[in-house]
Amino acid sequence: MKIQKYIVGLLLAVGVAVSCSPDESLYPLPYDNRATGSYLRAYRITSSTWDLDDITVNAGANTAFEAIFESVDRNFGADLTEIRFYATFRVGSTGRITDEILVKTIDASAFSPVPEPTYSDYLRSSPIRVTYAETLAALSTLTTDPDGTTCSGIFPDVCTMVAFPGTFLVGDRVIFRVAIVDNQGRLFTVANPQTTVTPAFGNPNEANITTNLTGGLFYTSPMLFTTLVQRTTNTASPNAYTGTYLMTQRTRWQPDHSVQQHLSFPQAWIDQFAFGDPATGSDSSQVVTLSTVSGGLPTQRQFTCRYRGTQITMMINLEMATLPALTVSAGALTTLNTAPPVGFGFPAGTAVANLGTVTVPIANTGVDCTSNREFYQVTPLGGSYDVPTTPTNLTDQLPWGLPRRSVPNRGVYRIDRNGLTVGDRFSIVVDDDSDEYGRRNGYCNWYTRIALTLEKLP
Repeated sequence: MKIQKYIVGLLLAVGVAVSCSPDESLYPLPYDNRATGSYLRAYRITSSTWDLDDITVNAGANTAFEAIFESVDRNFGADLTEIRFYATFRVGSTGRITDEILVKTIDASAFSPVPEPTYSDYLRSSPIRVTYAETLAALSTLTTDPDGTTCSGIFPDVCTMVAFPGTFLVGDRVIFRVAIVDNQGRLFTVANPQTTVTPAFGNPNEANITTNLTGGLFYTSPMLFTTLVQRTTNTASPNAYTGTYLMTQRTRWQPDHSVQQHLSFPQAWIDQFAFGDPATGSDSSQVVTLSTVSGGLPTQRQFTCRYRGTQITMMINLEMATLPALTVSAGALTTLNTAPPVGFGFPAGTAVANLGTVTVPIANTGVDCTSNREFYQVTPLGGSYDVPTTPTNLTDQLPWGLPRRSVPNRGVYRIDRNGLTVGDRFSIVVDDDSDEYGRRNGYCNWYTRIALTLEKLP
Protein backbone atom coordinates (compact mmCIF):
# COMPACT_ATOMS: atom_id res chain seq x y z
CA MET A 1 0.00 0.00 0.00
CA LYS A 2 2.84 2.36 0.90
CA ILE A 3 4.56 1.50 -2.37
CA GLN A 4 1.39 2.29 -4.30
CA LYS A 5 1.04 5.65 -2.57
CA TYR A 6 4.68 6.40 -3.33
CA ILE A 7 4.23 5.57 -7.00
CA VAL A 8 1.04 7.65 -7.23
CA GLY A 9 2.76 10.56 -5.51
CA LEU A 10 5.75 10.33 -7.82
CA LEU A 11 3.52 10.31 -10.90
CA LEU A 12 1.63 13.33 -9.63
CA ALA A 13 4.88 15.20 -9.00
CA VAL A 14 6.13 14.40 -12.51
CA GLY A 15 2.79 15.49 -13.95
CA VAL A 16 2.92 18.81 -12.11
CA ALA A 17 6.51 19.37 -13.26
CA VAL A 18 5.62 18.63 -16.86
CA SER A 19 2.54 20.85 -16.77
CA CYS A 20 4.62 23.75 -15.45
CA SER A 21 7.23 23.42 -18.20
CA PRO A 22 6.73 25.96 -21.00
CA ASP A 23 5.60 24.80 -24.40
CA GLU A 24 8.66 25.97 -26.33
CA SER A 25 6.81 25.82 -29.64
CA LEU A 26 4.73 28.81 -28.51
CA TYR A 27 7.69 31.15 -28.07
CA PRO A 28 9.93 32.33 -30.95
CA LEU A 29 13.09 32.17 -28.83
CA PRO A 30 16.44 30.62 -29.72
CA TYR A 31 16.11 27.49 -27.59
CA ASP A 32 19.18 25.26 -27.58
CA ASN A 33 17.27 22.18 -28.66
CA ARG A 34 16.10 23.42 -32.04
CA ALA A 35 17.56 25.09 -35.10
CA THR A 36 17.55 28.86 -35.35
CA GLY A 37 18.06 31.19 -38.29
CA SER A 38 19.23 34.73 -38.95
CA TYR A 39 17.79 37.98 -40.19
CA LEU A 40 19.00 41.46 -41.01
CA ARG A 41 17.43 44.40 -39.18
CA ALA A 42 17.18 47.59 -41.20
CA TYR A 43 18.40 49.90 -38.48
CA ARG A 44 18.45 52.99 -40.72
CA ILE A 45 17.62 53.70 -44.36
CA THR A 46 19.20 57.02 -45.31
CA SER A 47 16.94 57.93 -48.24
CA SER A 48 14.18 56.35 -50.31
CA THR A 49 14.82 58.36 -53.49
CA TRP A 50 17.51 58.87 -56.11
CA ASP A 51 17.98 62.39 -57.44
CA LEU A 52 17.59 62.34 -61.23
CA ASP A 53 19.55 65.58 -61.58
CA ASP A 54 22.59 64.00 -59.95
CA ILE A 55 22.20 61.07 -62.36
CA THR A 56 21.93 63.22 -65.49
CA VAL A 57 24.34 66.02 -64.54
CA ASN A 58 26.95 64.25 -62.39
CA ALA A 59 26.60 60.72 -63.78
CA GLY A 60 25.15 59.71 -60.43
CA ALA A 61 28.42 60.39 -58.63
CA ASN A 62 26.65 60.94 -55.29
CA THR A 63 23.65 58.66 -55.83
CA ALA A 64 23.42 55.41 -53.87
CA PHE A 65 21.25 53.16 -51.75
CA GLU A 66 22.60 53.56 -48.22
CA ALA A 67 21.58 51.74 -45.06
CA ILE A 68 22.78 50.57 -41.67
CA PHE A 69 21.88 47.03 -40.68
CA GLU A 70 22.06 44.84 -37.60
CA SER A 71 22.82 41.14 -37.89
CA VAL A 72 20.54 39.14 -35.60
CA ASP A 73 21.08 35.50 -34.70
CA ARG A 74 21.58 33.33 -31.61
CA ASN A 75 25.24 34.41 -31.45
CA PHE A 76 24.40 38.12 -31.49
CA GLY A 77 25.09 38.54 -35.19
CA ALA A 78 28.40 36.69 -35.30
CA ASP A 79 27.02 33.89 -37.52
CA LEU A 80 26.80 36.23 -40.54
CA THR A 81 29.17 35.51 -43.44
CA GLU A 82 28.02 37.84 -46.22
CA ILE A 83 25.20 40.01 -47.56
CA ARG A 84 24.15 39.93 -51.21
CA PHE A 85 22.36 42.79 -52.94
CA TYR A 86 20.27 41.97 -56.02
CA ALA A 87 18.63 44.66 -58.18
CA THR A 88 15.50 44.75 -60.33
CA PHE A 89 14.66 47.76 -62.52
CA ARG A 90 11.01 48.80 -62.80
CA VAL A 91 9.91 51.08 -65.65
CA GLY A 92 7.88 53.95 -64.22
CA SER A 93 5.69 54.46 -67.28
CA THR A 94 4.62 50.82 -67.74
CA GLY A 95 5.37 49.05 -64.45
CA ARG A 96 7.26 46.29 -66.28
CA ILE A 97 10.38 44.93 -64.65
CA THR A 98 13.71 43.48 -65.70
CA ASP A 99 15.21 40.24 -64.56
CA GLU A 100 17.08 40.30 -61.26
CA ILE A 101 20.86 40.69 -61.11
CA LEU A 102 23.45 40.45 -58.34
CA VAL A 103 25.01 43.87 -57.80
CA LYS A 104 27.22 43.64 -54.74
CA THR A 105 28.35 41.37 -51.92
CA ILE A 106 29.28 42.74 -48.48
CA ASP A 107 31.49 40.76 -46.12
CA ALA A 108 30.58 40.31 -42.45
CA SER A 109 33.66 42.37 -41.55
CA ALA A 110 31.50 45.47 -42.15
CA PHE A 111 29.75 44.65 -38.85
CA SER A 112 31.11 45.37 -35.38
CA PRO A 113 29.89 45.68 -31.76
CA VAL A 114 27.93 48.82 -30.93
CA PRO A 115 29.57 51.23 -28.48
CA GLU A 116 27.66 52.24 -25.38
CA PRO A 117 25.23 53.72 -24.56
CA THR A 118 23.01 51.29 -26.38
CA TYR A 119 20.51 48.53 -25.81
CA SER A 120 21.61 46.45 -28.77
CA ASP A 121 23.47 43.21 -28.22
CA TYR A 122 23.83 42.62 -31.95
CA LEU A 123 26.58 43.52 -34.41
CA ARG A 124 25.83 46.65 -36.41
CA SER A 125 27.23 47.67 -39.78
CA SER A 126 28.86 50.89 -40.78
CA PRO A 127 26.82 52.68 -43.50
CA ILE A 128 26.59 50.26 -46.43
CA ARG A 129 26.31 51.75 -49.90
CA VAL A 130 25.26 50.24 -53.20
CA THR A 131 26.16 53.00 -55.62
CA TYR A 132 24.39 54.13 -58.75
CA ALA A 133 27.46 53.21 -60.83
CA GLU A 134 27.53 49.66 -59.44
CA THR A 135 23.80 49.25 -60.00
CA LEU A 136 23.92 50.64 -63.53
CA ALA A 137 26.84 48.37 -64.47
CA ALA A 138 24.95 45.29 -63.28
CA LEU A 139 21.60 46.25 -64.83
CA SER A 140 23.28 47.07 -68.15
CA THR A 141 24.06 43.39 -68.63
CA LEU A 142 20.32 42.66 -68.86
CA THR A 143 20.10 43.28 -72.60
CA THR A 144 17.51 40.60 -73.40
CA ASP A 145 13.80 40.65 -72.68
CA PRO A 146 13.59 37.57 -70.42
CA ASP A 147 10.01 36.56 -71.19
CA GLY A 148 10.03 37.60 -74.86
CA THR A 149 7.39 39.57 -76.70
CA THR A 150 5.11 36.77 -77.97
CA CYS A 151 3.30 35.86 -74.76
CA SER A 152 -0.30 34.67 -74.91
CA GLY A 153 -1.48 37.35 -72.53
CA ILE A 154 -3.03 34.74 -70.26
CA PHE A 155 -1.44 34.35 -66.82
CA PRO A 156 1.20 33.11 -66.23
CA ASP A 157 2.18 33.50 -69.90
CA VAL A 158 2.08 37.29 -69.72
CA CYS A 159 4.82 39.61 -70.98
CA THR A 160 5.51 41.52 -67.78
CA MET A 161 9.26 41.86 -68.19
CA VAL A 162 11.64 43.92 -70.31
CA ALA A 163 15.32 44.33 -70.99
CA PHE A 164 16.99 47.16 -69.09
CA PRO A 165 16.42 50.34 -71.16
CA GLY A 166 19.84 51.73 -70.26
CA THR A 167 18.69 55.04 -68.76
CA PHE A 168 16.72 56.29 -65.77
CA LEU A 169 13.66 58.54 -65.98
CA VAL A 170 11.42 60.20 -63.40
CA GLY A 171 9.18 57.59 -61.81
CA ASP A 172 11.49 54.64 -62.48
CA ARG A 173 12.37 52.40 -59.54
CA VAL A 174 15.20 50.14 -58.47
CA ILE A 175 14.16 47.33 -56.15
CA PHE A 176 16.98 45.90 -54.06
CA ARG A 177 16.55 42.42 -52.62
CA VAL A 178 18.85 41.43 -49.78
CA ALA A 179 19.99 37.88 -49.06
CA ILE A 180 22.23 36.88 -46.17
CA VAL A 181 24.42 33.81 -45.77
CA ASP A 182 25.47 32.43 -42.39
CA ASN A 183 28.52 30.43 -41.37
CA GLN A 184 26.63 27.18 -41.97
CA GLY A 185 26.10 28.10 -45.60
CA ARG A 186 22.38 28.75 -45.09
CA LEU A 187 20.77 31.54 -47.10
CA PHE A 188 17.95 33.73 -45.76
CA THR A 189 15.91 36.04 -47.99
CA VAL A 190 12.43 36.84 -49.34
CA ALA A 191 10.63 36.38 -52.65
CA ASN A 192 11.96 38.55 -55.44
CA PRO A 193 9.65 40.92 -57.41
CA GLN A 194 9.53 38.48 -60.32
CA THR A 195 7.80 35.81 -58.21
CA THR A 196 4.34 37.40 -58.40
CA VAL A 197 4.40 38.74 -61.98
CA THR A 198 6.42 36.09 -63.84
CA PRO A 199 6.70 32.98 -61.65
CA ALA A 200 9.20 31.33 -64.00
CA PHE A 201 11.75 33.93 -62.90
CA GLY A 202 10.86 33.82 -59.21
CA ASN A 203 12.83 32.41 -56.29
CA PRO A 204 10.15 30.67 -54.17
CA ASN A 205 12.51 27.87 -53.14
CA GLU A 206 14.93 30.20 -51.37
CA ALA A 207 12.39 32.63 -49.86
CA ASN A 208 12.30 31.66 -46.18
CA ILE A 209 11.80 34.86 -44.15
CA THR A 210 8.23 35.25 -42.89
CA THR A 211 6.04 38.32 -42.51
CA ASN A 212 6.47 38.50 -38.75
CA LEU A 213 10.06 39.53 -39.47
CA THR A 214 9.61 41.51 -42.68
CA GLY A 215 6.63 43.48 -41.43
CA GLY A 216 7.29 43.69 -37.71
CA LEU A 217 7.96 47.11 -36.23
CA PHE A 218 10.85 45.94 -34.09
CA TYR A 219 12.19 43.23 -36.41
CA THR A 220 12.05 45.64 -39.40
CA SER A 221 13.61 43.17 -41.82
CA PRO A 222 11.78 43.69 -45.14
CA MET A 223 14.79 42.51 -47.22
CA LEU A 224 13.23 44.40 -50.15
CA PHE A 225 14.01 48.11 -50.55
CA THR A 226 12.61 50.31 -53.31
CA THR A 227 14.31 53.50 -54.43
CA LEU A 228 12.25 55.95 -56.49
CA VAL A 229 13.93 58.08 -59.18
CA GLN A 230 12.82 61.70 -58.70
CA ARG A 231 14.15 65.23 -58.67
CA THR A 232 14.73 66.90 -55.32
CA THR A 233 13.11 70.05 -56.72
CA ASN A 234 11.67 71.06 -60.09
CA THR A 235 14.25 73.86 -60.16
CA ALA A 236 17.08 71.32 -60.67
CA SER A 237 19.31 73.33 -58.36
CA PRO A 238 22.00 71.18 -56.70
CA ASN A 239 22.12 73.67 -53.82
CA ALA A 240 18.36 73.90 -53.24
CA TYR A 241 17.40 74.57 -49.63
CA THR A 242 20.82 75.65 -48.45
CA GLY A 243 21.99 78.85 -46.77
CA THR A 244 20.86 80.74 -43.70
CA TYR A 245 17.48 79.96 -42.14
CA LEU A 246 15.54 80.98 -39.05
CA MET A 247 14.43 77.82 -37.22
CA THR A 248 11.54 77.92 -34.75
CA GLN A 249 9.96 75.17 -32.66
CA ARG A 250 6.22 75.36 -33.31
CA THR A 251 4.69 72.49 -31.36
CA ARG A 252 5.56 69.76 -28.91
CA TRP A 253 3.12 67.15 -27.69
CA GLN A 254 2.54 63.51 -26.86
CA PRO A 255 0.68 61.97 -29.80
CA ASP A 256 -0.86 59.24 -27.68
CA HIS A 257 -2.56 61.77 -25.37
CA SER A 258 -5.73 63.59 -26.29
CA VAL A 259 -6.28 67.32 -26.05
CA GLN A 260 -8.71 66.73 -23.21
CA GLN A 261 -6.04 64.84 -21.25
CA HIS A 262 -3.60 67.69 -21.67
CA LEU A 263 -6.17 70.21 -20.53
CA SER A 264 -7.16 68.12 -17.52
CA PHE A 265 -3.62 67.19 -16.53
CA PRO A 266 -1.36 70.03 -17.67
CA GLN A 267 2.32 69.13 -17.83
CA ALA A 268 4.73 72.02 -17.55
CA TRP A 269 7.53 70.24 -19.38
CA ILE A 270 5.50 70.08 -22.59
CA ASP A 271 5.86 73.87 -22.89
CA GLN A 272 9.63 73.74 -22.72
CA PHE A 273 11.71 74.18 -25.83
CA ALA A 274 13.73 71.13 -26.79
CA PHE A 275 15.13 73.15 -29.67
CA GLY A 276 16.50 76.57 -28.87
CA ASP A 277 17.36 77.90 -25.45
CA PRO A 278 14.95 76.61 -22.77
CA ALA A 279 16.03 79.46 -20.50
CA THR A 280 14.22 82.03 -22.65
CA GLY A 281 10.89 80.34 -21.94
CA SER A 282 9.05 82.04 -24.80
CA ASP A 283 11.21 81.93 -27.89
CA SER A 284 12.96 79.02 -29.60
CA SER A 285 14.14 80.94 -32.66
CA GLN A 286 17.71 80.32 -33.76
CA VAL A 287 19.63 80.98 -36.94
CA VAL A 288 21.00 77.86 -38.67
CA THR A 289 22.95 77.28 -41.87
CA LEU A 290 21.89 74.46 -44.17
CA SER A 291 24.40 72.79 -46.47
CA THR A 292 24.77 69.73 -48.62
CA VAL A 293 26.61 66.84 -46.96
CA SER A 294 30.18 66.28 -48.05
CA GLY A 295 30.32 62.72 -49.37
CA GLY A 296 26.60 62.37 -48.67
CA LEU A 297 23.61 61.70 -50.89
CA PRO A 298 22.16 64.46 -53.11
CA THR A 299 18.92 64.43 -51.09
CA GLN A 300 20.68 65.12 -47.78
CA ARG A 301 21.01 68.45 -45.98
CA GLN A 302 22.65 69.15 -42.63
CA PHE A 303 22.79 71.98 -40.12
CA THR A 304 23.98 72.65 -36.59
CA CYS A 305 21.44 73.82 -34.03
CA ARG A 306 20.93 74.21 -30.32
CA TYR A 307 19.09 71.26 -28.80
CA ARG A 308 18.54 70.71 -25.07
CA GLY A 309 21.27 73.21 -24.27
CA THR A 310 23.85 71.55 -26.55
CA GLN A 311 24.94 72.11 -30.15
CA ILE A 312 24.10 69.12 -32.36
CA THR A 313 24.19 68.43 -36.09
CA MET A 314 20.93 67.32 -37.71
CA MET A 315 20.61 65.61 -41.07
CA ILE A 316 17.43 65.54 -43.14
CA ASN A 317 16.33 64.21 -46.52
CA LEU A 318 14.33 66.09 -49.15
CA GLU A 319 12.26 63.56 -51.07
CA MET A 320 9.81 64.47 -53.81
CA ALA A 321 6.97 62.28 -52.60
CA THR A 322 3.57 63.45 -51.43
CA LEU A 323 2.41 62.38 -47.99
CA PRO A 324 -0.81 60.35 -48.08
CA ALA A 325 -2.22 62.42 -45.22
CA LEU A 326 -2.16 65.55 -47.37
CA THR A 327 -4.40 64.02 -50.00
CA VAL A 328 -7.32 63.88 -47.58
CA SER A 329 -6.62 66.58 -45.02
CA ALA A 330 -7.72 70.09 -45.90
CA GLY A 331 -6.79 71.10 -42.36
CA ALA A 332 -3.19 70.16 -43.04
CA LEU A 333 -2.93 72.63 -45.91
CA THR A 334 -4.73 75.27 -43.88
CA THR A 335 -2.12 74.96 -41.15
CA LEU A 336 0.76 75.18 -43.60
CA ASN A 337 -0.63 78.30 -45.26
CA THR A 338 -1.85 80.12 -42.15
CA ALA A 339 0.56 82.57 -40.53
CA PRO A 340 2.16 81.65 -37.17
CA PRO A 341 1.46 80.99 -34.37
CA VAL A 342 -1.61 79.05 -35.53
CA GLY A 343 -0.05 77.96 -38.84
CA PHE A 344 3.37 77.54 -40.38
CA GLY A 345 3.26 80.43 -42.86
CA PHE A 346 4.28 78.67 -46.07
CA PRO A 347 4.52 80.80 -49.25
CA ALA A 348 1.28 81.49 -51.11
CA GLY A 349 0.21 78.76 -53.51
CA THR A 350 1.08 75.80 -51.30
CA ALA A 351 -0.92 72.77 -52.42
CA VAL A 352 -0.72 68.99 -52.35
CA ALA A 353 0.72 68.91 -55.87
CA ASN A 354 3.79 70.97 -55.01
CA LEU A 355 4.80 69.41 -51.70
CA GLY A 356 7.64 66.98 -51.06
CA THR A 357 8.54 65.14 -47.86
CA VAL A 358 11.22 65.97 -45.31
CA THR A 359 12.38 62.85 -43.48
CA VAL A 360 14.82 62.36 -40.61
CA PRO A 361 16.86 59.13 -40.48
CA ILE A 362 17.19 57.71 -36.98
CA ALA A 363 19.90 59.72 -35.27
CA ASN A 364 21.62 59.76 -31.93
CA THR A 365 21.72 63.35 -30.74
CA GLY A 366 24.64 62.58 -28.46
CA VAL A 367 22.86 64.38 -25.61
CA ASP A 368 22.65 62.36 -22.40
CA CYS A 369 19.36 62.03 -20.59
CA THR A 370 20.60 59.48 -18.03
CA SER A 371 23.93 57.86 -17.29
CA ASN A 372 23.19 55.07 -19.76
CA ARG A 373 20.84 56.64 -22.30
CA GLU A 374 20.98 59.30 -24.97
CA PHE A 375 18.24 61.13 -26.82
CA TYR A 376 17.36 59.87 -30.28
CA GLN A 377 15.30 61.48 -33.02
CA VAL A 378 13.40 59.61 -35.70
CA THR A 379 10.87 60.39 -38.41
CA PRO A 380 7.34 59.90 -36.99
CA LEU A 381 5.90 56.49 -37.72
CA GLY A 382 2.31 57.56 -38.14
CA GLY A 383 -0.70 58.76 -36.24
CA SER A 384 -2.01 62.30 -36.25
CA TYR A 385 -2.07 65.45 -34.23
CA ASP A 386 -4.73 64.65 -31.68
CA VAL A 387 -7.18 67.56 -31.95
CA PRO A 388 -10.98 67.74 -31.96
CA THR A 389 -12.80 67.51 -35.27
CA THR A 390 -14.18 71.01 -34.74
CA PRO A 391 -11.67 72.79 -32.48
CA THR A 392 -13.42 76.17 -32.63
CA ASN A 393 -13.48 76.97 -28.90
CA LEU A 394 -11.13 74.35 -27.52
CA THR A 395 -8.32 75.57 -29.79
CA ASP A 396 -8.00 78.84 -27.92
CA GLN A 397 -7.55 77.01 -24.62
CA LEU A 398 -4.66 74.83 -25.79
CA PRO A 399 -1.16 75.52 -24.46
CA TRP A 400 1.20 76.83 -27.13
CA GLY A 401 3.02 73.48 -27.25
CA LEU A 402 0.01 71.65 -28.69
CA PRO A 403 -1.08 71.91 -32.33
CA ARG A 404 -3.99 74.15 -33.18
CA ARG A 405 -4.93 72.23 -36.31
CA SER A 406 -4.00 69.03 -38.04
CA VAL A 407 -0.75 69.15 -40.02
CA PRO A 408 1.28 66.32 -41.58
CA ASN A 409 3.25 64.04 -39.32
CA ARG A 410 6.34 64.38 -41.43
CA GLY A 411 7.89 67.61 -42.56
CA VAL A 412 7.16 69.04 -45.99
CA TYR A 413 8.85 71.41 -48.44
CA ARG A 414 7.89 73.08 -51.72
CA ILE A 415 9.24 71.13 -54.70
CA ASP A 416 8.49 74.02 -57.07
CA ARG A 417 10.81 76.39 -55.17
CA ASN A 418 14.54 76.15 -54.61
CA GLY A 419 14.51 77.32 -51.00
CA LEU A 420 16.95 80.08 -51.85
CA THR A 421 14.40 82.91 -51.94
CA VAL A 422 13.86 84.96 -48.80
CA GLY A 423 10.68 83.76 -47.11
CA ASP A 424 10.79 80.20 -48.46
CA ARG A 425 9.79 77.78 -45.69
CA PHE A 426 9.78 74.10 -44.91
CA SER A 427 8.92 72.02 -41.86
CA ILE A 428 10.56 69.19 -39.95
CA VAL A 429 8.70 66.86 -37.60
CA VAL A 430 10.61 64.45 -35.34
CA ASP A 431 9.79 61.98 -32.62
CA ASP A 432 12.00 62.93 -29.71
CA ASP A 433 12.93 61.07 -26.49
CA SER A 434 12.56 57.67 -28.16
CA ASP A 435 15.16 54.95 -27.90
CA GLU A 436 17.40 54.12 -30.83
CA TYR A 437 15.11 51.44 -32.22
CA GLY A 438 11.98 53.57 -32.17
CA ARG A 439 10.31 50.76 -30.20
CA ARG A 440 8.51 53.30 -28.05
CA ASN A 441 9.83 51.78 -24.85
CA GLY A 442 12.89 52.88 -22.96
CA TYR A 443 12.05 56.56 -23.24
CA CYS A 444 14.27 59.14 -21.69
CA ASN A 445 11.09 60.83 -20.43
CA TRP A 446 7.99 60.08 -22.45
CA TYR A 447 8.44 60.43 -26.16
CA THR A 448 7.15 63.59 -27.74
CA ARG A 449 6.57 64.80 -31.28
CA ILE A 450 8.13 68.12 -32.19
CA ALA A 451 7.39 70.32 -35.21
CA LEU A 452 9.88 72.90 -36.49
CA THR A 453 9.71 75.48 -39.26
CA LEU A 454 12.67 76.94 -41.12
CA GLU A 455 12.41 80.24 -43.02
CA LYS A 456 15.01 81.47 -45.52
CA LEU A 457 16.79 84.63 -44.40
CA PRO A 458 18.50 87.27 -46.58
